[in-house]
Amino acid sequence: MKTKSVKDLMVPLSDYATVSKEATLKEALRALENDKKQYGDSPYRHRSLVVIDADKRAVGRVSQIDIIRALEPRYAEVGEDLWIARSRLTTRMLKTIREQFQLWDQPVETLCQTMEQRRVVDIMQVPSEGEFVDENDTMNIAMHRIVMGSHHSLLVTRGSMIVGILRSTDVFNALYDMMDCME
Repeated sequence: MKTKSVKDLMVPLSDYATVSKEATLKEALRALENDKKQYGDSPYRHRSLVVIDADKRAVGRVSQIDIIRALEPRYAEVGEDLWIARSRLTTRMLKTIREQFQLWDQPVETLCQTMEQRRVVDIMQVPSEGEFVDENDTMNIAMHRIVMGSHHSLLVTRGSMIVGILRSTDVFNALYDMMDCME
């Protein structure tokens, strides 16, 4: 059986949830909510937004975690979030950090003001070189990039344009479907 290409598995950018880089966090949350309404409670709905510029070009991503982190500005004081995410912190250490930095001391209901003041451009993740895959690449190349970078998705390119999103869940499902040994 022939390996599938990335373009066979990707979600076209036109079908993916997007937000302007100048949008507020409130608008970003609305875009995710609209996406939820479109796809229902499917476990495969989008968990991030592609950020687009004024020319409708994809320039970054914002995940649900990025939005949650941005709602509590004191996370910036904690330190490099990639290092913390990969650390194996105990429950006790996590509690100590939350208390020391007074994280989430205010009720969640008071966050609306923050949501209207913060902009997507300030919290978006600009993709690294390893987060791109060409639409004509094989699924094998995509799987390698997903594993090595611990990515939940890759941005799919055609030349210099981003044309889609390749989600790890779609790659996993295709892999499962292609494996004869699972029958």
